[in-house]
Amino acid sequence: MKKHKKIEIGQIIAHIVMIILLLLLFYPLLVALFGAFKSNAQFNANRWLPSLPLNFTNFFMSVKSLYRYILNTILVGVVGTLGVLTVSTLAAYVFARKKFPGRDFIFMMVIALMMIPAIMTLVPSFMLYKKLVGTNNYIILILPIITGGSVFAVFLLRSFFKGISEEIFEAARIDGANDFVCFTKICLPLSMPILLTLAIMQLNGVWNDYIWPMIAIPTDVSKLTIAAAIKKEFLSGNSGSYPILFAGYLVSSIPMILLFIFANKYYVQGLTSSAIKF
Repeated sequence: MKKHKKIEIGQIIAHIVMIILLLLLFYPLLVALFGAFKSNAQFNANRWLPSLPLNFTNFFMSVKSLYRYILNTILVGVVGTLGVLTVSTLAAYVFARKKFPGRDFIFMMVIALMMIPAIMTLVPSFMLYKKLVGTNNYIILILPIITGGSVFAVFLLRSFFKGISEEIFEAARIDGANDFVCFTKICLPLSMPILLTLAIMQLNGVWNDYIWPMIAIPTDVSKLTIAAAIKKEFLSGNSGSYPILFAGYLVSSIPMILLFIFANKYYVQGLTSSAIKF
């Protein structure tokens, strides 16, 4: 009985902690949701709930102002994600299926890059890319995605590729398949769930990236991605209108919510795949 009581008390405490954490998580979301339907006067009056009728003008202004930046983000995210998947799949296949001197050492050096905080390389990276491609263009937004995102992707995909049975590759080689055929006909089709998972993670990272676009696009506002554009568009261009700012956040989150809804099955399948064992 004492053990059952201890277990029940522990479960009650765990549930209380989870409820508190959920409240802390949902509070900012509710503030943004309610604030998006308020007028400036209602927001300045510190009212918790918006007054009726709800103010939908904030959303119309947000859509009108943000569609260009959403297209920018889609362009940068799609091109950058395709680059990450191309580089990481090729590198992971070499590390997983090919043998060459220093393979494990080189792979460990690649993995060591994951231990370096990104903020430490922010200024050197900006200086490097500025000399290579300049600023105020899409290339300076895309290249860091490919170079930075490929490290974790290689780490993840190498484990996935190593989990594929060697007998499949041996049977393919007996039939005359070379490495390119093994890569395109065996590895890629079998790794579609994890590739989609990586694609969603990369797109989400690009969608939420704020610091790098603000630094890489100092003057040409028209090329900003959504996270950075919201601040410049709604805090600077509209005299600090927080209701419009909150509406902009909600509008900008819709594509990611739709992506997760339609790709949730593949996202979970990739994360829970039995081939991913570290």
